[in-house]
Amino acid sequence: MTLFVRLWKDGNGQDIAGPVHVSMNDYFVHRVRDVPRVAMAGMRLRHGWPEMDGALGLWFAAAADVRRQISVSVWCEPADLQRFVRSPAHRRVVRDFRDAGALFTTAWTAERFDRRLIWGQAEDRLTGRLSDTPHH
Repeated sequence: MTLFVRLWKDGNGQDIAGPVHVSMNDYFVHRVRDVPRVAMAGMRLRHGWPEMDGALGLWFAAAADVRRQISVSVWCEPADLQRFVRSPAHRRVVRDFRDAGALFTTAWTAERFDRRLIWGQAEDRLTGRLSDTPHH
């Protein structure tokens, strides 16, 4: 069984009734020496999370070997995620770490904003319990 250490950060979105958009990045850092740089860049993005329009929350997680870095973000709607993806801060991280690791991304709709439910769905994808989702 794969164990993940995870940190939650609230966003600025209101608790909403109904479906939410979830995005997950599963990033495997090629070299151990790059892990601190990757983690620090992620923490800088996490620091500004409460200011993101439409962001309900964010998990940063790592597998026990620390080279596997994961983010699971929860959004009011897909357009909120797209706005973040186009932001200068996100584009800088993508540019700086494009070759430092291998990335799998996936997104889905969760029935409601329920952290236990959404992390369970993420874990199903991360551990291969959902066979159609690529993962490390």
